[in-house]
This record gives sequence, C-alpha cells and structure tokens, in this order.
Amino acid sequence: MIRPDEDAPEHVKCRWWRNDLMEMTREQLAGLTGFSVSAIRDFESGTKDIDPASRKRYRTACAAVALGVQFNWLNASLKIERKMTITLDDL
Repeated sequence: MIRPDEDAPEHVKCRWWRNDLMEMTREQLAGLTGFSVSAIRDFESGTKDIDPASRKRYRTACAAVALGVQFNWLNASLKIERKMTITLDDL
C-alpha cells in the first residue's frame, strides 16, 4: 500500500501504519496494545463510528508500540529502533 497523504481518512492511515510501516498483523498488535483484534478491525474499517476518547487511547497505545515504550507503573523505558524526529513546542 502506498503511504497515505496527510489528509487521508484516519482509518486508512491507521491500517497503513500497522500493515506497511510496522509490518504487524492485527493479532500481533492486539497482543502489544491490549486492544482486541475486532477492535483493531473497527479502527481500520472506516465503517464504524469511533468516539474520540477511544480513538485517542488507541493512538496512544500504537504510539507506545511504535516507540518501543516499556512501562510498568514503577519504571518506564524507551527503545527507538527507527529514524525519528522529536519536536518540542513551547507550551
């Protein structure tokens, strides 16, 4: 699949990220995020109405997977394995 444009629908970018960039199955992503395979399918389908809070939780979980974040309430670590740009904006 070709990388979607910035203005592509969220579900298209979501599916592209998992399938082409991360090269993961829904089952693999489910194991890493705690979201069910059917929930991931819903996020990627574009036919389900997903509430903003659920979408934000899913995006946050996917970001943690992409960054290699390990978190257990007592410790957190970050392992970056791909080229990345980090930008901090003034608050």
